[in-house]
Amino acid sequence: MPEPTVSNERSPRIPGFDAEATPVLGIGLGLTGLALGLRPRLAAVPLALTALAALLYRDPERNTPQDADAIFAAADGTIMRIDEIYEHRFLHTDSLRIAVAQAPWDVSVNRSPASGEVRYVEHVPGEYRPVWDAEAAERNTRTYIGIATAWGPMLITQIAGPLARKITCNVQRGDRVEAGERIGRVRFGARVDLIVQRDTVQSLLKVGQHLAAGVTRIASATPL
Repeated sequence: MPEPTVSNERSPRIPGFDAEATPVLGIGLGLTGLALGLRPRLAAVPLALTALAALLYRDPERNTPQDADAIFAAADGTIMRIDEIYEHRFLHTDSLRIAVAQAPWDVSVNRSPASGEVRYVEHVPGEYRPVWDAEAAERNTRTYIGIATAWGPMLITQIAGPLARKITCNVQRGDRVEAGERIGRVRFGARVDLIVQRDTVQSLLKVGQHLAAGVTRIASATPL
């Protein structure tokens, strides 16, 4: 069985940006300064590329509200569908799936929707279809993260797209995570599905709504 890419947060990092941004932004600013000294007219090119890198590598600090019964968004992006499925990998029951499309300019960091223990992690290689494709959730390269909470299990699926071909998972089985904690990332546009038991939540969302990971309350859970 393929294992997911597991990565720990690295330091130092520039506040508000992912650790991987440090060398990228450093090189970009250095080239901009060099161009200003040699060819000022050309400085706009590396400066623009540095600004683009800063946009793509954002990782702002966020304060997740203290609410044990709340389920928060796992990813920044726009809700593309809310449907009912039978989840057979981790929940093994009728479930509610909230599919979120992440644009390349959305913050790429994924966060835990609730507090709990990581009980399931699996990486599945596959295709790179557009995230709105009806079969992307089962055919694309993806990583599953199953978390057991006080009100029941939930499954987060990080799904790669045509540009987002690298999925990073920051957690392993047995890890304890808090609501809003970073659990991974998928850059340059992707899809992140949150799957919860149908009879344990009341959805507060609508298709087309834009979410902020770890901040937007997307559902209210019913404790077991």
